Amino acid sequence: MSNVYKSIFEANLDGRLEELLVNLLRYDSSANVQEPIRNFLYNYQIMSDNFWSTYKNAKTYEDVLGCYYQFSKNQCVIIETLLENLKLHTR
Repeated sequence: MSNVYKSIFEANLDGRLEELLVNLLRYDSSANVQEPIRNFLYNYQIMSDNFWSTYKNAKTYEDVLGCYYQFSKNQCVIIETLLENLKLHTR
């Protein structure tokens, strides 16, 4: 198993997102696809670490929900970035 596959499985992604990335690599495992996925996983890890740090310091349910809401918004942004990077690298 290549390193990028291992990184996907270790990232604790949503099952649908994990499946999507794995299938994308099965379709095209070139460096043009692997590198944007690696960047996505790096950013996802930072975002996830930030979520858990903020979550642990939450004092109210509003703080918890706000924290999760921000995590969800950030996830959308990095998925959009992944899509754009894939378009740029595979043209």
